[in-house]
Amino acid sequence: MNGEEARAASPNLNADRASFLSPGPRPSAPSVGVLRVPGGQDGDTTSASSEEIIIEIGDPHRVGDGLSKHIEYKVTYWTDADAYGGAGSCGCVTRRYSDFEWLSKQLEANCDGVIIPVLPSKTILHMDDPSSRGIERRRNGLAMFAARVAAHPLMRKSPDLLAFLTQDPKTWANRVPWHERGVLSESVSSVTSWLSTLNTSDLSSLTSSMTVDALRENQQHLDVVDYVSTLKNRLEKLIAATSALQKHGTNTVKVYDEFVECLELLAGQEAKAIKVFTASSNGVEWKRMSDLFVALIPSQREASEMMRSEFLDPLEEVNALCAAVLTAFEARKRIVDHYNRVSSSIARIEMKLSTMGIPEPGPKREEKQRIELAASDLRIERTQTHERYERCCVNMENELIWFHTELSTVLGQSLKAHVSAQGAAAGNLSRVQDAHFADIKELLANKPEVFASR
Repeated sequence: MNGEEARAASPNLNADRASFLSPGPRPSAPSVGVLRVPGGQDGDTTSASSEEIIIEIGDPHRVGDGLSKHIEYKVTYWTDADAYGGAGSCGCVTRRYSDFEWLSKQLEANCDGVIIPVLPSKTILHMDDPSSRGIERRRNGLAMFAARVAAHPLMRKSPDLLAFLTQDPKTWANRVPWHERGVLSESVSSVTSWLSTLNTSDLSSLTSSMTVDALRENQQHLDVVDYVSTLKNRLEKLIAATSALQKHGTNTVKVYDEFVECLELLAGQEAKAIKVFTASSNGVEWKRMSDLFVALIPSQREASEMMRSEFLDPLEEVNALCAAVLTAFEARKRIVDHYNRVSSSIARIEMKLSTMGIPEPGPKREEKQRIELAASDLRIERTQTHERYERCCVNMENELIWFHTELSTVLGQSLKAHVSAQGAAAGNLSRVQDAHFADIKELLANKPEVFASR
């Protein structure tokens, strides 16, 4: 394509992109279904307020070539919030998976005490086909994450969410460093985490001999942490057992299919035998047995699918919720640890100042003044950290009440649905056998010879 052809085609490309980034009509609710989130925080008592945001994730498409190849998603929002432009505001941007990771990390860092929704997990295999089942599953997970963030009374007011939804590609690209994108993000974050651990241990060794007024968590909070940790471990065992049972049901359907295929082959051979051996009309009733298992297969398949949708999926949802709660606990612990490190630093400085006495005018007095200013800054930081901790406690108390309600609701409904579905499946199997093959039950009660026709 020459320069004139490129210039002639560029308006069409711009028109296509403008059409792709068109928000469209505002939906009445997110497409992910019913969302239950904590309410009543910061005076926000209703989800139908002017701050409501609806976010949809769709249209996955491949961008780039070679090592830079990745999937981007169309992120569309509708809101009446003033921060986005007031009533009737809407817009579209494109974001990749690492951008959602950035938003999750920012919310975790800035929304103290809030249970941040869990992102769909990464996969070992490289997924670059926008139409694949794996990409669609990830899109659904990202849509659920975005909808829960938008429905939360605190997270939807976050300036990080505002930046995520509104910043243009150039500004956004500068916000997320190159080393936090793609395959490098995990390795870099691992190294950063290891270095922070070293720094923390070094600081602890320096201040271990000092006595300071440390901030300590109350026993009730520690009990809750222990409860959620134990619950998550037991849920993981139940998920593994349920997954094995569900796979067993799927394999049973496959075995039934193979069994029916074998019976049909034998039925065909039996029909040929009756034609060849015309002197006898006796034959084995393979076809009737094949019909029996053909009728049983739909009930078996339905039972396996219902176990996945009605029980296993909710279990995995609750397990992810427990993981999000534990992440919130870890963020709260980091605030406590930071407060204690600052307090230790203040104690160390005060000890040094006490040994300096009142120096004469000159370099020593100037040094003491610098140290006193540093101590003053640390005291301000300690006060701010304590305020942050108190805010975290208040938010988390509300979040944990919601968590326990959500836990009992989802698990109770899933268990009820699972028992009902399994009972219905057993009833269907029984009805199939009784309605279509009542005579076979009578035949099975007699000797095998009765299977031969007369």
